[in-house]
Amino acid sequence: MTSARPAVSERAERARSFESAAAAYERHRPEYPGQALRWAVDRLELEPGARVLDLGAGTGKLTRGLVALGLEVVAVEPGGPMLEQLGVAVPEAEAHEGHAESIPLPDVSVDAAFAGQAYHWFDRERALPDLHRVIRPGGGLALLWNWWDERDPLQRELGQIVGFSGHRPYNEEELPGAPWFHEVGRTVVDSSEETSPEALVSRIATTSMFLTMDAGERERLLAEVRDLASRSGDRFTMTRQTFVLAFARIS
Repeated sequence: MTSARPAVSERAERARSFESAAAAYERHRPEYPGQALRWAVDRLELEPGARVLDLGAGTGKLTRGLVALGLEVVAVEPGGPMLEQLGVAVPEAEAHEGHAESIPLPDVSVDAAFAGQAYHWFDRERALPDLHRVIRPGGGLALLWNWWDERDPLQRELGQIVGFSGHRPYNEEELPGAPWFHEVGRTVVDSSEETSPEALVSRIATTSMFLTMDAGERERLLAEVRDLASRSGDRFTMTRQTFVLAFARIS
């Protein structure tokens, strides 16, 4: 939940923790706002039918949005259970099991690459050269994160409980850079959804921090989340911010 980067062994454990909750991840995690995807597609100058990579695709939350925009999507995801969910949710996408550090695609085979809620798990030193390898000259890379909105009093207090308070979803110093990519734009898209205390608890329970936490501590913190959210009623509107960053491939 926080942007602090865990130690390598802990990061590896947390990165693969989603496989134990693939169905819940698919059910409770939000999709990406169309406005955010359209901004990225426009910034990368992609035409309908362009072939793009969704790297670290999970259950296909980003994949389905890219397909809906008329792109030809190849999804790469290391977790078999996550990939199974993706195959059901987005059968139109080509899907492969694989890692960001060794992408199972030929050289210069995609027009652009996307990573939603995933880049912070990559081994940047190995992933960036391999992304550069598979993207065609003139292509680009878009990174997206659905994130909390601490302008909302509920989420500001929630951040104190679950650990995202005051953080962005990425570390600025670890973003793609030379000699592989250079940034060409960034934006933040606001959106909202109707939710409930139980839905919020279920969403938070699919985060890596909670999936790898001691069971007793997890239940204690989720009970705090439930109590806090219940103050807003049985149903309430929850805002969200989606961070989008675009990079051009350095030829």
